[in-house]
Amino acid sequence: MSTPTPTRTALITGTLGTTAERVAAYLPANYKVVDADITGRTGDTIIIQGTDNAGWTLDGYVLPRLASGLMFGVEVEV
Repeated sequence: MSTPTPTRTALITGTLGTTAERVAAYLPANYKVVDADITGRTGDTIIIQGTDNAGWTLDGYVLPRLASGLMFGVEVEV
């Protein structure tokens, strides 16, 4: 019996114009946007969640890919 893969959560920030739709366009299928604009300002913070799968990992793929679009993230504990 294998151990289930834990859900990972990250807080994404970027420049004005960082939207949930823009972040979602950078994500693989195993990650998704779960909340946006959590500080009350348009386009400033997005929360993503997902599970690492087949090399599509938060640290190795998701966060570096978002950084290529000038959107930066940090993993948070939920």
